[in-house]
Amino acid sequence: MKFFCRRFAVLTLGFIFTALPLQAQGIKGFFETIDWSVRGTVIFFPEKNGNESAPMPILPSLGGAASYTISERIAVEVSLDLYGNTYDYSVRLERAIPANDEFRSAFVIGSVLGFQPVFRFHPKGDKFTLRAFGGLSLDLRIVFPAYGIDDNESHTNDRNPHTGLNIKQAKEKIASYFWGGGRFIFIVAGGGIDFPITDGLDLGMDLRLWVPIWRMWSGEDLPFVEGFRIGIGFRIGFK
Repeated sequence: MKFFCRRFAVLTLGFIFTALPLQAQGIKGFFETIDWSVRGTVIFFPEKNGNESAPMPILPSLGGAASYTISERIAVEVSLDLYGNTYDYSVRLERAIPANDEFRSAFVIGSVLGFQPVFRFHPKGDKFTLRAFGGLSLDLRIVFPAYGIDDNESHTNDRNPHTGLNIKQAKEKIASYFWGGGRFIFIVAGGGIDFPITDGLDLGMDLRLWVPIWRMWSGEDLPFVEGFRIGIGFRIGFK
């Protein structure tokens, strides 16, 4: 058995070291077809909760993307955007809501993954590039304890000082709401324009809309704007 294992290991290593030079050109060619970008975005989170929650969050976000070029006009892109905000759990509305600091129960970091085809157009030759894209987006929210508040403290909502929960239980309900019922699934659509600065560097703008398709099956009676997001930002692309 030991002899067989040694022989198998030797043959495997031999195959790997033989194949690496043959594959090097293919790997190099693969990475040459990938464009990278970094971006900063301001994301608007429309909501209509009255006095139950904080006003509409307008949050800064940092992110980046990698796109695999299929042809001059078509690419496939994977993106990631990060944002953070304080949240509370509304007992009356039975859902997580944006919160001012005095009513916070958790701090949430949103990791927004995007998977989308990108269509590129060059109406003026090399002067600028128009982009249109749309696809699947996942907001994978990580729920942390609220800073400066003990888990055993009594939980209160604005206008409701006796919710019957403590901070830890409210935080758990926030996490359960965000991760339950597929509430992290969105459709993203958008467009942008890029201007070449150098041969390998572009500067551009993006406009994106996230549509909460989870509302199709969640069965909740929500205000129309709840769950939508709008993002406006700039982009630096590397080729």
